[in-house]
Amino acid sequence: MTRSSLLLSVTALLLPACQVGEKPANDTAEVNSAAVDSGADEQAIRGHVDQWLQLVKAKDAAGIAELYAEDGAVMPPNAPIGKGRAAIQQTWASMMRTPGFGLTFVPEQIIVSSSGDMALDRGTYRLTVAPDGTAQTDTGKYVVVWRKIGSEWKAAADIFNSDLSASGG
Repeated sequence: MTRSSLLLSVTALLLPACQVGEKPANDTAEVNSAAVDSGADEQAIRGHVDQWLQLVKAKDAAGIAELYAEDGAVMPPNAPIGKGRAAIQQTWASMMRTPGFGLTFVPEQIIVSSSGDMALDRGTYRLTVAPDGTAQTDTGKYVVVWRKIGSEWKAAADIFNSDLSASGG
């Protein structure tokens, strides 16, 4: 077979593989939605956020720690990382013992991975404390990385920081 015949034969064989078939614009979303119901996962995470807020209101550090994965971590500003549920419970208990402690937070965006086993929760918080009897308010932002363990969503990493300048003003 001559070189030009070989080239023509290979081209004829490969050409159909290069043709783009007609697919809907949201083909990727359709494939992922068959395997992962991201809407249901997002709602499940929002349910955990609501539960978390209730536990904060009740100052239930043990209950909050149960929302985290066994190997989860909380990373508060100007404090050491709390790794594992015992340290997470201790970190939350310490924060909530602050006189006048009040905390609310709101997810602005929850993105579930295409594999359905991880999610990103990004939002804002409002914290009030009154350590010396005078109420102080802080606003800031947070990120929680959620990991699906079995059929349950658990916080794997939780970090937050203030919108205030480092000088506090």
